[in-house]
Amino acid sequence: MKKLLFTTALIMFATPAMAKDYTIKEISDPAGNNKPYYFEPSELTIQPGDTVTFLNAQDDMHDVMFISVPKGVDEMIMSPMHEKEGDKFSYTFTVLGTYQFHCHPHEKLGMKGTLIVGAPSKSGETIVMDHHKMGKIHDEAMKKTAGKSSSVADTGPQGTGKINEVDLQKHKINITHNPIASLGWPKMKMEFSVDASVDLSGVKAGDSVLFTLKAVAGEDYIVTKIQKN
Repeated sequence: MKKLLFTTALIMFATPAMAKDYTIKEISDPAGNNKPYYFEPSELTIQPGDTVTFLNAQDDMHDVMFISVPKGVDEMIMSPMHEKEGDKFSYTFTVLGTYQFHCHPHEKLGMKGTLIVGAPSKSGETIVMDHHKMGKIHDEAMKKTAGKSSSVADTGPQGTGKINEVDLQKHKINITHNPIASLGWPKMKMEFSVDASVDLSGVKAGDSVLFTLKAVAGEDYIVTKIQKN
């Protein structure tokens, strides 16, 4: 009996804790007594390997941009724009430390939050992600490609990366792309709509690809070409 208990204890000790899923809601309450726009919760502590989903709670414009991350993070963590209730963005955190994030449209209204993975970062262990500078480069690139004919758009900004998910029904792809210098984009995980003329049946999750982007209305890009790289 003692041997059985000892063996069981060893198995329990050797088995890593199960990863957990958390949800942070994007809240709009312009007439309320609280902040008009906020994350709920705005502070959260998780463990490495856990996943956080940012969920839009109303039909309103929100996104999530990580503006300060631990030095071990090699990509910009940023969601697509959430425009309707139920839109969401998920990210699995593996690097320990302190993460600061905000909603870009409501940055000046105090919509921000803090995420701690494992333990807080010590002084000098975080880096600031300059998304304002990135936004200026992005806007200039938008001006150059928006409204151009499809033949010209085929030579638009190009990127490489690995596909995370292909949504054939919505004709979208989720991809972790490498830095795209012409747009001022660092390495990011992003979701793109794909032009109706592009056949997505030839690519799948895990494929390394080369893709071409075209600016569309608003502040968005669609994929006009994609091929295995």
